[in-house]
Amino acid sequence: MIRVGKLPSGEERSLLVREMFDRIAGRYDLLNTVMTAGLNRLWNRTVVDDASLNPGGRALDLACGTGSLTRDLAKKAGPDGYVLGVDFSKEMLRSAWSRPVANVEYRLGDATDLKEVPSDSFDAATIAYGARNIPDLDALFSEMERALKPGGVAVCLEIARPTGGLSSRFYGLWFDTIVPKLGGLISGDPAAYSYLPESVKEFVAPGELADIIGRNGLQDVTWRRLAGGIITLQRGTKRSKGG
Repeated sequence: MIRVGKLPSGEERSLLVREMFDRIAGRYDLLNTVMTAGLNRLWNRTVVDDASLNPGGRALDLACGTGSLTRDLAKKAGPDGYVLGVDFSKEMLRSAWSRPVANVEYRLGDATDLKEVPSDSFDAATIAYGARNIPDLDALFSEMERALKPGGVAVCLEIARPTGGLSSRFYGLWFDTIVPKLGGLISGDPAAYSYLPESVKEFVAPGELADIIGRNGLQDVTWRRLAGGIITLQRGTKRSKGG
């Protein structure tokens, strides 16, 4: 069980989080829709737009879960494109595999050690709601940078604690109080949805995350807040050859 209030670190955290996602995979998409009032679909489209993927392009979607963003990227890449979704939860991938798309492949793997992913092979690399579950952020963004072609784009979408008064009050009521109760009721796993607000509290600030992305080889890193500051989107590019 995830110990709320003092989350484990390193391999222990990875194991516990993987087990948690295996347990909630069957209700994950429903709960995402309920918790975000359907705005998760809009945020996915923002990631796709920022990834600058062209028809025929290749995208890598890390911590892909049930494949919601992966499939949106595949639509943008078109029938001549290719999208690889990677996740460490077998049950989340089982859900993704149940909705096959011709130009999508899913693999079980570690986002910080993409052994079978060639260097310089993708036009875009994305991760949505997954970075805060990965203990080694340097390894994560180093692998994203390595997998990208020169000039390729990395995008990270993540939940954050807002700074504005109204947004902060709403966040405190919704994510700290209602989401754990609602998530526990629908999923039957209260610990999993108590983990959500705790993981956000312990995650690095958006500016610090931008620094981590930049020190791992990505350049022109920018970030912005969405949905009143509850969501942040980070974007960086891999240096072009000769650049």
